[in-house]
Amino acid sequence: MELRQASPPLAASAHESAVPTIALLIPRLYLGVVFGVAVLAKLQAPAGFAKSLAGFLNGVALTQGFGWYQDLVRGFILPHVGLFATLVVLGEACVAVTMLLGLFTRAGAALAIFLLLNYLSAKGMAPWSPASNDAADIVLALTVAWTNAGRSFGIDGVWNRYARKSRGSRLTA
Repeated sequence: MELRQASPPLAASAHESAVPTIALLIPRLYLGVVFGVAVLAKLQAPAGFAKSLAGFLNGVALTQGFGWYQDLVRGFILPHVGLFATLVVLGEACVAVTMLLGLFTRAGAALAIFLLLNYLSAKGMAPWSPASNDAADIVLALTVAWTNAGRSFGIDGVWNRYARKSRGSRLTA
């Protein structure tokens, strides 16, 4: 009787992906460009982004946002709008850099998901709403987070190859 090994699943582990690496580059770079363009616009706002954010929160989040999000905006975000404006700019800049460079990609994708969920909640839109690009971007960020997108032409890939090579040399020494 011959023992045969079962064929491996499509993704043998969380660190391996059946998706061609070049295909993973597309959502990663798209998110990097989208967040990069968004953060540049905020940095160039003539009146400062804090004032624009306060206007958006008062005009959109407090009128259209989910009820629980309106409470959060009213009780915590608006009283500290300057701090939150800075955090949004820093967060969007981090997402742009991590996605464009392929560096700490999964952490950048997690931050993108957090930001996008906030934007979606502020607008009070259902994820399946046709007008919601935030929901589509969340799907892209989930794809980046769950795959090896950072290892596709990114610094994460260079680091991973270096780490494997150095581990291999230690094992043979």
